[in-house]
Amino acid sequence: MTATMTPSPHVGRKKYGLFVLAIIMILLGVAGVYLGSNNYLIRVLGLVSLLVSVYLVRLSRVHHESTLLKSNAVEYGGPSRSLWIVSLALVPLLGASAFLLHLDAVNGGHEEWPAYVLAGVALACAGVWGCLIVKLQGGGAR
Repeated sequence: MTATMTPSPHVGRKKYGLFVLAIIMILLGVAGVYLGSNNYLIRVLGLVSLLVSVYLVRLSRVHHESTLLKSNAVEYGGPSRSLWIVSLALVPLLGASAFLLHLDAVNGGHEEWPAYVLAGVALACAGVWGCLIVKLQGGGAR
């Protein structure tokens, strides 16, 4: 006799219930950030709501049940060499753009472009470093 473990029907309800709650929290968070642009407390509560919604999505594990991903999953190694090179190359770029913004602030802050350069480099850093972290944690198999 082989005992097979079947999940309880309540597990699916809980999983999708958490996912629906996460979507509601996302909507409340976006509304809080948008409508609370003049009120610090509402804006902070909106951001906290967004963070809680991300946690709830991860907790619900709805995305782990996809049979398409399971059948087409390919095992990748760690991050590629080019991802490491780009990640390391962004460090001095971020420092240089912050230094340019500092120089502009020291000289009166009359130029706009150093702020735009810093924002662009920071956005690129967030994307590349986020990808690097995902690959290091083994989540890059798709």
